[in-house]
Formats: sequence, structure tokens, C-alpha cells
Amino acid sequence: MNNLTSRANVILANSLSVLAICAGLLFITTLHIKVEPEFEIKVNKVDVRHQPDHMTGRRDYLDLALINYNLAVDMTDSFHWNVKMIFLYMVAEYTNEDNSVNQVVLWDKIVMRGDNPLVDVKNLRTKYSFFDDGSHLRGRDIKLSLHWNVVPNAGLLPNIRGSKHISQVLPSSYTY
Repeated sequence: MNNLTSRANVILANSLSVLAICAGLLFITTLHIKVEPEFEIKVNKVDVRHQPDHMTGRRDYLDLALINYNLAVDMTDSFHWNVKMIFLYMVAEYTNEDNSVNQVVLWDKIVMRGDNPLVDVKNLRTKYSFFDDGSHLRGRDIKLSLHWNVVPNAGLLPNIRGSKHISQVLPSSYTY
């Protein structure tokens, strides 16, 4: 007949089915909601240095760009009931003779639900090194843009690029 383990199996299977249906409905109800935080990037100072390559052990030199910038992001309207956290990151994109697309992450931040949704940093330096694999940064035009990943409670993990970017021309001479 029906012993205790078979009854527990039926209850557990039905409970998991109901939870899966609820998670699917949660995902479907937030498909149309776009997460578009308002942001502004302002570059204060840019330097390009010629640094020795300490990473590969060769005696080559690499270009290192140092960027000071202001960043203001307002994510007040970005959090709805299916957003667990938002991962923000700023990307510099440029081209050179060796590669048609070069993308470097300069800064990132995780904003959790319940944290302050306003990110306002002034005179911030790049969090990660902006190296080129040669001497190709001087005089280059770079595009700085903000990207974000919305981590939902249930559903897809979209990778979204901000609708605006700023262009900045790097100095044509080295600063030491």
C-alpha cells in the first residue's frame, strides 16, 4: 500500500512542481520590464605611460592608460520585485592595427537589493589596469560605456550595454 516514503515522495514532487510553476510565472511577468539606469560619465584626466612588461617575463614595454573620471548612476527605478542585484561595469573599447576590437573593463560594482541605488563617485581612478599588448594606446580614440547584468530571482541573466557612451582621445605622448 502507501507507506510513509511514497507519501513523502508525492508531497515533495507536487511541492517542487508548484514552485517551478511559480518561478516560471515570476519570470514571465517581468519580461517586459526594462532595466535602464540613468548614468553620466565625465573624464577628468588621462595619462599614458610606457611601462615594462612584468607579466610575461620578456623585456618588452607596454602602454598603460591611467584615467580619472566621475561616474554617477541612478538605479532607483531599476529594482523591481524580480531583481536580486545589478552588476555594473565600465568598459573602454578601442581598435588598433593588431585587433579590430579591444575591450577592457576599467571598473565594476555590485549593487544588491536594499543597498543605496545611487552610485556617485568623483575623481576615481581605474580599478583595473588598462594595458595594451604593445605600444598602441597613444593617440587612440577610446569609447567609455557602462554595461550591467541584472541578476533576477528567476529568469534570464541579460547583459545590457548602456545606450550612451563618451569618446576620449588618449594623449599622443607619454607622461611619466
